[in-house]
Order: sequence, then structure tokens, then C-alpha cells
Amino acid sequence: MKRLTRVLALTLTLTLIAAGCSSDDDYAATSVPATTAAPAATAAPATTAAPATTAAPAPAEVLPELIVAIGQDIPSLDSRLPGGSAGSISVVRHITEPLVRYSATADEILPVLAESWEQIDELTWRFKLRQGVTFHNGAAMDAASVVWSVDRAISGVDFKPWFSWASSGVLGPATEIDQYTVDLTTLVPVAGFPAVLVALDIFDPAHDEAGLQGTDPVGTGPYAFNSFEPRSQLVLDSYADYWGGTPNYSRITFRIIPEQATRVNALLTGEVHAINSISVEDIARIEASDDTKIASSPTTRHVMIALRNDRAPLDNPLVRQAMNYAVDREAITSTILSGIAVPVDGFFAPSMPYSQNDLGPWPYDPQKAADLLVEAGYDGEPIVMAVGAGRYPSDDLVGLAVAEMLTDAGFNIDYRGIDYSTMQAELGLKGDAEYDAWLQGWGATFLDSVGQIQGFFRGPNESELPVFYNNEDYFAAADRFHAATSEDERRAAVNDMETIVWNDAGGLFLYFPMDNFGIASNLQGFEARFDEFFIFSDTTKE
Repeated sequence: MKRLTRVLALTLTLTLIAAGCSSDDDYAATSVPATTAAPAATAAPATTAAPATTAAPAPAEVLPELIVAIGQDIPSLDSRLPGGSAGSISVVRHITEPLVRYSATADEILPVLAESWEQIDELTWRFKLRQGVTFHNGAAMDAASVVWSVDRAISGVDFKPWFSWASSGVLGPATEIDQYTVDLTTLVPVAGFPAVLVALDIFDPAHDEAGLQGTDPVGTGPYAFNSFEPRSQLVLDSYADYWGGTPNYSRITFRIIPEQATRVNALLTGEVHAINSISVEDIARIEASDDTKIASSPTTRHVMIALRNDRAPLDNPLVRQAMNYAVDREAITSTILSGIAVPVDGFFAPSMPYSQNDLGPWPYDPQKAADLLVEAGYDGEPIVMAVGAGRYPSDDLVGLAVAEMLTDAGFNIDYRGIDYSTMQAELGLKGDAEYDAWLQGWGATFLDSVGQIQGFFRGPNESELPVFYNNEDYFAAADRFHAATSEDERRAAVNDMETIVWNDAGGLFLYFPMDNFGIASNLQGFEARFDEFFIFSDTTKE
């Protein structure tokens, strides 16, 4: 624990780095100049009627602007492309919209571009669309737009949308019934299918086919694209013809500030109105200010050290098991992440469907870890472990603590502390990526347990992440899930999938985080969400 103490000392040091000058709010409403008095009118002859005075038009309401700082880069302006985070996708989804959306607490599916829906048969759902909705380029949103968007999401033409694998590939073709009615199909029966569609945005076919969505995105959302500077900011302007009424802000600027201290100081000085990815110490600072407050929510995310199961020495289950015994999760979550995370006791968070919550075979036991390394024949081969800072609260400190504990247990850890975007770019090389291990989280956008676990462990050639897991018992359980015809069969299959991955130590399992947002006290209506997406369209500034 001496090494963890040094990490905690670093935590305290970081909280003292704080500096930053206060600045005036550049986004205050501009006052209306005083009206200049008109010269006195010359009296008209008595027999001539004076012209009627035309009333001056009322001044147009000056809408405020909103500035939000996030810790993650925006890798693409196309919300379908993989490689983004909940934060980066959230900002783009102020431009585009899905058919439906989860409520903040996941207890309700809310209509967005779809007004209503019903199940027609075991594999078909009919959606009635809102009428009169337009894209930012003036094109109409209708059934043809939905059919196009579904086809692009499942065909893999030109690119492989993240939705296609995040939804476990259950979505089938769509059919236009009339201009504002569309049938969506599933490849297998899916209870509560509309929830799968919360991540499927709708696009203008002509604009998309021209290949413009990634550079000049249009959607049906309340804010339209203005400009984008990579690793700097995305600027969105109010869309006057938004179907939901006049947006609350004339402009939203999403600034990219990877450095946590800089992000927090920007909030505390009023430079920005909201920030994400906050550490324990910063939560205390934000709550102590009269001008700022915290919004928080439990999440479905599992944060772990992802492991290359195909590469020595991590292809040996005994080595992976030793890693899980070597790390004191309780120490990490009670110190570095105090109050904002809990140790995992299974792969799935308690709120997830089919979660077992009682697997827990990984107590902190460094001696057991050392013994397993001897049994495995581990001879000090280096393990390249990367932590891309800025994605999760205090992720750099968590990474250092994990690396120290693994080293204490006898592992040779080649630690790479880098920024999140650099790490993501390297992981995009898949099999050629340098890393053997890296800090990685994965949430469940539509509370899909199988989609979440498959994000890591789908198979050697199919997972989005280069884990390259290979366990035939796990694959057989996944096949049973997709072939299941009853809820009991589905639950049994998912339980088997979770248990196999857990006992096989497919990853170095760590913690379930809270989602914490720092916001200005005068920002009303913001809700932290279980899926870690953030929506500012419904907020107002007092």
C-alpha cells in the first residue's frame, strides 16, 4: 500500500494546482442602445388629419448562449462512427435525433421523431412519424429518411456503424408504409425493441449519400452545425424551424478541455456553464461554491483494464487471474474514487438486466497472485499498459495505482500515461496495436446486457475492442441467447456468459462509476443520466 499512498499524495497535489483568472462573461446579452429622440413635428393645418403613428416593433428576445467543456475529443461529426465516447457522441446528438429516447432514469421510452409505435407481429414494429419535421438543410424528414438510416446502420456500406454491433445485430430491414409510417423488423424476437433504437439517429438521404455528414452534418435537432476545430471546439447555432419550438439558446459551444484542473477552473470562474469528468476533490470544490453545483447519476458502465487475450503472457488464464487478485479495488474506490464509484461484484452493474451481482471471486490477495504467476511460468515478460487520461474522473491516478499494485505482485508493467485520443487512435489499429492492456470502460446505451458484454468479448475477429477473447463455452452461451424463445432461456444464457468471462478473467475488472457533471447554479433543468449521455436542449439559464 506504500505505492498507493504515493498515488494519493499525487491526488492531493493535483487539487492544489488550481489557478486561473476570473473573466467577465463574454456571453451576456448585449444591451439595446438608447433610442434617439425625434425632432419635434411641425403642426399640421387644422383641416388636415395627422397621420397615424406606427407602433415600433417589440425588440426580439435575445437568447443566451451556453458553453460546455468536455474532457474528450470529438473524433467524428458523424454519430454513427465508432471510436467516440458518450461525451463526444452527446455533443453531436444535439444536431441529430433518434426515433425514441430513454428518460434520464431509464424508466420510460420517450417519443422523439416517432410519435407512436406498436408491435405488428413477432418480428415487426410499426412507427408513426412526426409530420412537418425538416432537416437543417430544409429537406423533409419522413419514412424514406428512416428507411435510409436503417439500411445504412445494418448494411456496413462504406463504414461499419457502431450501432450495428452495439445492438447485437438484431435490427433487420425497414419498409415504408406511407410517407409518415414505417415498419422496422428484427432478426429475432426482441422484447422492448423500441429501446434498441435510442442510438439510431435519422439522416437526410441526399446529404448522407453525398458523403457530407462527417464534415458538414445536418439533422433534425434543435441546433445546427456552425463550425468545428478538432481538439478545440464545436459550435452549434439555434435551428429556427425546429419541430419542438424555439430552442433555449442562440448558440451552444462545446469546448474540448482534456486537462481536468483547467476544466474545473473554467466552471468556477464562469468561463463555461457545465463540465464533465470530475474527480472527488473537484466535486467538493464545485459544491462549496455558491455559483456551481453537481448533478450525478449511477451508470451502467464497467471500467476495467482490457487485456489482449491472444498475446503472451495474457493468453494464459492464470496470468489474467493473477492480475485480478493483485489489485485492491476497495482501496481504489474508497480513496481515489471515494463516493463516485463502487467495486465490481460481477461484469454487469446492478441496474442491468440479468445482473447476478454475487460472482465476486476476486478478493485482494497479492500472495495468491504471486503464486499463480509461478504456476503460470511467468518470467517477467513486459506488459504494455496504457491509460488515456481525461476520459474518466481521476483515470490517470487509477491507472498509476493499478500499475503499482501489479508491479508489487511481480508483474513487469511498461506503463504508458497518454491522452485519451492518442490511446484511441492506437487501439484503432486492432491487432497491430502496441498495447497489451489499457483502461477501458463500456456502458449500455439501451440496457442491453448482451450488447455490453459482447463489446469486449464477442470473439477474436468481431469485437470492437482488440481484446481478441476466445472461449468456446462463452460463444456457445451467446448462441443460446440468440436462439432463446423464452425469458428464462435468455436469462440462463446471459448468466452463463457473465460467469464464464468472470471466472476466466477475460479482463482486469475494476469498478462501476457514477456520472458527475459540474454545472452553473443558474442552469436549470439538467439531468445526469444512467447512460452518461448529456442533453442541454431542455435546460435554461436564469
